[in-house]
Amino acid sequence: MSFLERFERLFCSLALLVTALVLFINVALRYLFNSSTSWAEELIRYLMVWITFIGASLCVRQSAHIRMDFLLGRFSERTKRAVGRVVFGLSALFCLALTWYGVRLTAFSYRMGQTSPALGIPIWAVYLCVPVGSFMAAWQFARLALGLREDRA
Repeated sequence: MSFLERFERLFCSLALLVTALVLFINVALRYLFNSSTSWAEELIRYLMVWITFIGASLCVRQSAHIRMDFLLGRFSERTKRAVGRVVFGLSALFCLALTWYGVRLTAFSYRMGQTSPALGIPIWAVYLCVPVGSFMAAWQFARLALGLREDRA
C-alpha cells in the first residue's frame, strides 16, 4: 500500500470518525440538555465535503465508482481495454479541469479573506479540498489510462 493510499484511508477514516462523534455529541446535547453547539453542523458539513473529494481518489484507486458497462459486454477484451483507457483518460482530463478551477476558487477565496460564520476558519481551507482531491483522482485516472496499473473491476 502506497503512502498516498494510506493517507487517503487514514484521512477519510479519521474525518468520518470525528464527524460521527461531533454529530452524536450535538444530538445528545440537543435532546438531553435542550442545548447544542453552534459550530457542529458547520464542521460536519466541511468534513463531509473533504471526505467526498479525498474519497473520490480512493474510489478511483479501488475501482469503486459506478460504471455503465452494458454495451461493453458485447465487445472483445481488447476493445474493452481500449475503451476503458479512453474513458479513464477523459476522466483524468475532467479531474484536471476541476483541479484548475478549484485552484482558482481557492485563490480567490484566499484573496477575499472570507471566514466561516461559526468556526471562523478561512473559507479557502474548505475550498482547498477541490483541487487536492481532484488532482489525486486525476493522477489515479491517468495511471489507469496509461496502463501503469490495472483496473480491479
